[in-house]
Amino acid sequence: MKTFNVTITTLEEGTILKFIGELDASSSVYADHALEEAIATSTEYVLIDCSELIYISSAGLGVLLAAFQACNMKELQLVMVDMKPKIRNVFEILGLDRLIKSAPSVEEAKQLVIR
Repeated sequence: MKTFNVTITTLEEGTILKFIGELDASSSVYADHALEEAIATSTEYVLIDCSELIYISSAGLGVLLAAFQACNMKELQLVMVDMKPKIRNVFEILGLDRLIKSAPSVEEAKQLVIR
């Protein structure tokens, strides 16, 4: 059975979600719920740490696009962090890299979102 987990770190100005495993149709509801909670409680940004994300399906991409739109409505910044080449390639093929910011590390992502 495929596994997916999210760890959440809440900071004063934002939230870091670490996606672990495979984000597919069966796990997208769990990811969506975690993102909704993070967006509701963040004031500046939501960072998604992808260092342990090994697969993303179209359903998972849909969850990320919905989160991007929700962040825009709340004037939050969404940044993808440490995407593996396989995940980054999917983003680039779909043009999502021009829409959603990315950074190689959490520290560099925080620098992107400083207002």
